[in-house]
Amino acid sequence: MYFLNILVLVLCVTSAVVEARTLTESSRNPHSRHHRRKGRCTTPPAVVVPPVVANLTRGSILKCLADLTGGLPLEVWKSSVVLENIHSRDTNEVPPSSLAILQNIVRERGVAALWSGLSPRMVEGLFSGGVLLAAKEGLHTLLQDYASPMLSRKVGLAIPPSVIGFVSGAGGGMAQALVMGPTSLVVTACVAASKDNNGEPVSALQVSKQVLDERGIRGLYRGAPAVAWRQATNWASRQGFTEFVRPRIPVDGALGELLAGCIGGTLSAWNTPFEVARIESQSKVMTQKTRASGTGGDKGKSLLQTMKGIVDERGVGALYLGVVPRAAQACYQTLFLVCVPRLLSQS
Repeated sequence: MYFLNILVLVLCVTSAVVEARTLTESSRNPHSRHHRRKGRCTTPPAVVVPPVVANLTRGSILKCLADLTGGLPLEVWKSSVVLENIHSRDTNEVPPSSLAILQNIVRERGVAALWSGLSPRMVEGLFSGGVLLAAKEGLHTLLQDYASPMLSRKVGLAIPPSVIGFVSGAGGGMAQALVMGPTSLVVTACVAASKDNNGEPVSALQVSKQVLDERGIRGLYRGAPAVAWRQATNWASRQGFTEFVRPRIPVDGALGELLAGCIGGTLSAWNTPFEVARIESQSKVMTQKTRASGTGGDKGKSLLQTMKGIVDERGVGALYLGVVPRAAQACYQTLFLVCVPRLLSQS
């Protein structure tokens, strides 16, 4: 899986380099308006920022901003819903509702608890946001400006915008998963360890050190297949559904773009089973039971085995635990990393 992720990342960077080279060559065109009088520039040429650099910077800023303003609280809420259901299963109790779990977090640990694991999340945002946007937009440009016109000339069949959105989103998500595995594990483990520690917060540094001491670097990639599948299907759906919905909304301008993003992001929550499997796997890294046994909980289980275990123990509905906060989070992130970049490129 990660070999495929690296291959996708290489393809994305290659497409971005091609686009940057095209812009550079056009800026050197002697027939441009800067070379009209006696072969000399009448105005200084504009500085061309390579698209890959612009998207890396823009993606990092937007991802951190999204997490800081609401994305991380929704992540903590979503993870807490799944973790609460795991705890209720172990104690044979009836789990509370999603809204009740949110109220319990705020009442017992304060509003600041919704930002648990903020440090690793910001580190993740700096890298994953840039990688996502650069890879996604690079693939989008490659398909829209090169592949689709070529197919149209040769076979008379262009690639639909929604298909371009699904493919470019999947590529961006798979590339992003390379840097998201460790940080998503640390955030989830922080939430799980805090619950196991009578609500007392556990630092991200403590979690990271514990995992490295017990399992090494490989331990930070626990649940990595679920992260990869989640991210690929996440952004394929968010980008693809948004592209599909956009021309069908009778609203123009920024409002129509944001509305399409909300719909596309909400529809992308269909892949919640991948997220539930990730939380199920990663949550056991720092629990007392896991530390005492040293077995690592579900160590050795594949993604499908984890999902099958969930279904066998709690039914198919358990795969969609936390779908409400997850849909809200998906909508929020789609606005920041699909709609806002498009609006900025149009301005």
